[in-house]
Amino acid sequence: MKAAVLGIGGMGMGALCQSRDSGMLSDVIGYDINPERIEYAKGKGFKATDNLDEILSDPEVGLVFVTASNGAHKPLVMAALKAGKAVMCEKPIATTLEDSRIMVEEAEKRGLFFQIGFELRYSRAYTQIKDWVDAGYLGQVMNTQFYYIGSEFHGKGSWRNKIETGGSMFGEKLSHYVDLPRWWIGSPVQDVFSVCAPNVVPYFEVHDNYHTTYRFENGAVSQLTFHMAVGETFAGDPLMDHIEQQKEDGHALRYLIVGTKGAASLDIFHRRIKRWEFGDSPKCMTSKWVEDLTWSPEDDQEYYHNNRGQLLDIITRVKEGRPPMTPARDAYETMKLVCAAELSADTGKIVNLEQ
Repeated sequence: MKAAVLGIGGMGMGALCQSRDSGMLSDVIGYDINPERIEYAKGKGFKATDNLDEILSDPEVGLVFVTASNGAHKPLVMAALKAGKAVMCEKPIATTLEDSRIMVEEAEKRGLFFQIGFELRYSRAYTQIKDWVDAGYLGQVMNTQFYYIGSEFHGKGSWRNKIETGGSMFGEKLSHYVDLPRWWIGSPVQDVFSVCAPNVVPYFEVHDNYHTTYRFENGAVSQLTFHMAVGETFAGDPLMDHIEQQKEDGHALRYLIVGTKGAASLDIFHRRIKRWEFGDSPKCMTSKWVEDLTWSPEDDQEYYHNNRGQLLDIITRVKEGRPPMTPARDAYETMKLVCAAELSADTGKIVNLEQ
């Protein structure tokens, strides 16, 4: 089986390299409309073209990875599905909820493999929390709090900063971090309330900050705080670990997960996962710190952005005729939360998803 990668920027080149190195494919080819990217990929030893029809008409191409800008997701995915290909599309599904629905329904109608790139569900830092939840160590998760502070690293002129090509900051960057609480809590979301302060980054068309609360049908609450400006602008020292360089300079990415029987925390910049058990005593409810896990820098990708593990799993599933690990219909539920957060921020009103 061959695979194709549609959109060979940073994510696309990563997918090309990982696909070739997997040893599971007879060939991999890249597609882009930018001649410079095509020549760059060819210079790295890949086949690359601007002829999409040629790729999609090849019966040996069984799997298509869509890694183009968000605004290009819908036309590329729809073309691949109509050609009968299995498709993996980077998140968000599309720039609007309506387009996302159309894409999911097209795949369902045709009975085709369609998975969205939520690689954090493959990443060991986050699957460790899921394992604890599934084992009953935390009881029913009732509260999650997510705190994410970064620097402005998209750069001026990036498609990610524009509504037409990027859609929204929530979809482009934060959809991972509303998908995870859905996964851990296991209950539909009922209400969404989101507020955004005026932008600090002057050239963004999209919001650069969010304070968002999700209330689930079972009563659980998930909170997200994000700002993209504070962390020190990162130049990077190639002789130093980049997370070590950033962990005290304003960057932060951490979760607190609280259940009825215990709690857990996750701090990416300190490479640390902790768990507590709740109990009882004559004096008060007790909490005992019972696990403290860390990982090494060489394991970073596997722990917090396991793109390679996701890609290998998808190739395996398509070759064996198995369904996606996470159906696109499930990712569509996350897309609903993304769009609800934007709508709430724009209107100042609580968005009820049951209406």
